[in-house]
Amino acid sequence: MTIDDELLLELIKPEKDGRVGKDSLIVKIVGTHNIDYVLEEPTSEIREEDVQSEADLEYMNTHEITPDITVVLKGKRKEIAFELENDVQWDFGESLRQVKRYQDRFSDTRVIIPEEYRRFAPLYANEGFRVYLWKATRIWQCLKCGTETEKEGPFEPQCKKCNKTTKHRLVRLKDADIEEYT
Repeated sequence: MTIDDELLLELIKPEKDGRVGKDSLIVKIVGTHNIDYVLEEPTSEIREEDVQSEADLEYMNTHEITPDITVVLKGKRKEIAFELENDVQWDFGESLRQVKRYQDRFSDTRVIIPEEYRRFAPLYANEGFRVYLWKATRIWQCLKCGTETEKEGPFEPQCKKCNKTTKHRLVRLKDADIEEYT
């Protein structure tokens, strides 16, 4: 599992049928459980109703964007695009370029970044994006003995049982939380 996979699970906390869970972090963000969501859904940078020429149509067909999560508020038919950033391969410039591409298609585009990169939140906010900060404790499993170790941050721990540095895999998150940057 990757940290992105585990964060998606915490954000959605899916029920058995795939619907968003009552205690999910995404409900905390959008303020309602009455939502639909899609993950990694490719869409055009521009809406079909905005196509006015063949050039627009060609542009629409060749310039796709793929938000990590697209949420639709059922009662309002409002779409919100979310970009989820991790602390393993952090690249502020690439992230900003990506969310800026979403702005033409989604009137509400938000970014979720690691709490440890809080210092970048004002830069997103300056560009008009709402920013959320995530934090969580990772549960790592030693591939040699199977012992699980809790640790914050992206780096593999030292195994408590083997008492040395061994390979680990991320198995889940604990105490995941999110707050809006204000």
